[in-house]
Amino acid sequence: MNKFMQYGRFIFSIGIIALAVVCIISKDFIVGRPPVWSSTFNINPALAYVSATLLIISSLGIIFQRKAVLSSLTIATLILLLSVLRHLSHFMEDWLNTYKAIALFGGALIIVATFSNDKKENKFFVIAGILSLSIFFIAGGYAHFKFADFVKNFIPEYIPFHGFWTYFCGTCLFLGGIGLLIPQTAKWASLLSGIMVMGWFLLLHIPKFIADTSNASDRMGLCESFTFAGIFFAVAGLLSERNNSAIKTT
Repeated sequence: MNKFMQYGRFIFSIGIIALAVVCIISKDFIVGRPPVWSSTFNINPALAYVSATLLIISSLGIIFQRKAVLSSLTIATLILLLSVLRHLSHFMEDWLNTYKAIALFGGALIIVATFSNDKKENKFFVIAGILSLSIFFIAGGYAHFKFADFVKNFIPEYIPFHGFWTYFCGTCLFLGGIGLLIPQTAKWASLLSGIMVMGWFLLLHIPKFIADTSNASDRMGLCESFTFAGIFFAVAGLLSERNNSAIKTT
């Protein structure tokens, strides 16, 4: 099995387990940062505990490859029902997190595709997953320019040239999102995107989390960046394996 695919699954699973722990701490399902429940419909913390438990069990299923397709689909379903659908009525107020939730849902579908042997299902999962990741990256690139001052302040002080890195990373997000949509560049776009996001995890999110472990947003960013890195590595491995298979059959 392609090493990137293997590493991607593992990193994704650890990231989801971390997010599940944050769900328990937050007493709500927070994967994808959905808006708070309506006051007329609030069954937390029971829903948070049950969904977090399912996320952890499913992630372990992926790591140990026990009913891995079902495990991946369970994670995707939870994100769809408890995050994406909650976002839709608030899209204009929080569009970037809506795209993030959709991308996490698509990422879970990518993990399904790494295990499934059904070619028709795999094609759907891969297209849906890559499209959702691409849209999120392009939206993220736009956000780097639209909210440049916020991004500059988010960068730790020990990193110089905040303005340069803000616009450079925004451009990289644009290029990564577009590159994912082009078959000839998709593998490299996903691999380089995974490396970039893992770099953010190490250089940005870990220091910010350590500086203030009580900050809920930084805690989420730490878990999300790790999870997305795993998704992109899984995409790179999946596309690489497909390319190798295509070469062998020609």
